[in-house]
Amino acid sequence: MLRLLIAFPMILMATSAHAIKCRNAKSILYMQDRYCPAGYTADATAPGGTVSVVGKSAPVVQQESEFLQRRATENNQYQVQIAHSQAVEAQQQTSNATLCSSLASRARSLESAMRQPNSPQWLDNLKQQHRSIRDAQYRNKC
Repeated sequence: MLRLLIAFPMILMATSAHAIKCRNAKSILYMQDRYCPAGYTADATAPGGTVSVVGKSAPVVQQESEFLQRRATENNQYQVQIAHSQAVEAQQQTSNATLCSSLASRARSLESAMRQPNSPQWLDNLKQQHRSIRDAQYRNKC
């Protein structure tokens, strides 16, 4: 009787699992379940074949864990680089904002000076200054 109780679970574990072939317009899936997922249709009417589960050897598991550890450290380094570049960009944007506002006020003062009666030579000078300020605004993405 004891042998029967021990043998019965072993028989259940030793039975092979069945696989079903599910087909989509572009791909084929082999499922252990009796039903195909949404979008797939069963290729064979009766499930057949066996699905084998092969365990990984110790070196393969070790290689995978080393790879995942390397990937995690690279990801952490990358996150540090991203945080540093974002901090530099934020600092640059704040300094750029003050530069842009000073350039805009200088351009407005030159525009008002150009509306005043001036000699042709002074007007050309004001236009050149105004053009250089607008170029600086463009370079600094104001």
